Amino acid sequence: MRDHGIFSPAMLGEEQIQNTHTGLDLSVPEYQEIRGKMMSGHVEYHIVIVTRLAAFKSAKHKPEDVVQFMVSKKYSEIEELYQRLTARYPQVSLPLLPRKVLFVGESDISERRAMFNDIMKFISKDEDLATSPELLEFLVLALGSQILESARIKSVTENILTCICSAAQSCLLVFFCPLSGEPHSEMLVGTFKASIVLSCF
Repeated sequence: MRDHGIFSPAMLGEEQIQNTHTGLDLSVPEYQEIRGKMMSGHVEYHIVIVTRLAAFKSAKHKPEDVVQFMVSKKYSEIEELYQRLTARYPQVSLPLLPRKVLFVGESDISERRAMFNDIMKFISKDEDLATSPELLEFLVLALGSQILESARIKSVTENILTCICSAAQSCLLVFFCPLSGEPHSEMLVGTFKASIVLSCF
């Protein structure tokens, strides 16, 4: 099963932050091969975020709270971040980016993961890079899209609470908005045609 990330942040102790001066730790401990049809497919690298930065926390968190997330990124996405950071901060010498090859084997993927891990650790130790808009966009928007995707899936599967259908072909559908927690309902009549409630997203 594909891992879409940690949507409910795990709470950690303050001692878990290694880069106390930036409030951000990044690492790439593993990768996942996503198989497609025929010979298609790609590799996603799992970036673990341990942070106390406000950009990664909700209003319920305290300033000293440390949270952990995971986002998945492809080579091309990490390469784009790398290029944007080197363009904005030319004075910073980032670790080398893994080379591009047409076909990658297991050893190439493992080497890429290790090099991406070095890059992310370097970024999280640098005060300018760790708080750069490029990095925040790279991580926060990815996390937001993953949460939205999860919420949409839940809205039509796990969060359906009651569906009572009668011989008259009517059905009352009740579910909770995954983000607000508010209940919504739709009456499906006749041939079960109805508009989808998306206001909570």
